[in-house]
Amino acid sequence: MRKTFSALAVAALMALPGLSAAPAQAQVVTLGSTATGGTSQIGRSIAAAVSEYSPLQMRPQEMANTADYMPLVNIGEIDFGISNVVQLWYAHHGLGMSAGTPMSELRNVASLMPFRAGFIVPADSDVQSIEDLAGKRVPGFAEGTLGYHVTLAYLANGGLTYDDVVEVPVPNFPRMWDSFREGSTDVTIVVVGSGTNIELDQTLDGVRFISFTDDPERLEAMQEWLPQMYFGQVDADAGIPGIDEPTNIKVYDYTLFAPESVSDDLVYEVTKSLYENEELLRGTSPVWTGFTAEGMSRDVDVPFHPGAIRFYEEAGAWNR
Repeated sequence: MRKTFSALAVAALMALPGLSAAPAQAQVVTLGSTATGGTSQIGRSIAAAVSEYSPLQMRPQEMANTADYMPLVNIGEIDFGISNVVQLWYAHHGLGMSAGTPMSELRNVASLMPFRAGFIVPADSDVQSIEDLAGKRVPGFAEGTLGYHVTLAYLANGGLTYDDVVEVPVPNFPRMWDSFREGSTDVTIVVVGSGTNIELDQTLDGVRFISFTDDPERLEAMQEWLPQMYFGQVDADAGIPGIDEPTNIKVYDYTLFAPESVSDDLVYEVTKSLYENEELLRGTSPVWTGFTAEGMSRDVDVPFHPGAIRFYEEAGAWNR
């Protein structure tokens, strides 16, 4: 009898970074992911589903930042990768944070869940709005990085820039969370419902999401830094730490991608394993809220891999 997916996911989580050896007959494929945060949770769930429900064994290759593994996926040294649609779109087109270094070999495999994130502050903070962050200590990322784009987009919702706050330099997201735990920053970025969201809430005796102002002008200001993002609302009954009333958060889609050089058959099998296990994936974490099999073929202005297209056509999920 097969193990349940949830048991397999737990086993994969416990085994990383030294996953147990794959069966001799299974082909091993690699997945670029991060070592912490919501991206890590997504990567481990994908690897567990592929390893359990396909003839492949998928191994996460975890690094500090998406920017570390995305170029390796582009040249085929890593078979698959995951990222938000903003980074994938910029990378494929050679714009924004990938200006001058296009990764034109990247192909979309699946549009995954709406990725929901926002700023949190300690529960007892006097910060009630984005505007209230003026003069506060905010994580400062290197220009051109994802953290730089996300932070400036969030500040733009309140008409602010880095000139209006006190920058506290951080090299990456894990260090940003450490700074918030230590009290050297007044605000940090977290994925709604992620392990980091839960852990920070417990460590700091409560956190609170700052609700974004939802109007077209504020959205346009944020989209200058995060193309294709949109607003979503999370209600108190969602059970998310830090959300005690209806709260506007930032949303963009997450994506699974591969280089054109990966064989159509491998991409087909990976796509199939995710498409056919929608409910199991949704049950692994609140991060997967909003994921649907039918939405996997959603267009994000990045070409799809032929292997993915073949599966979607067979499944009746390709309408182009």
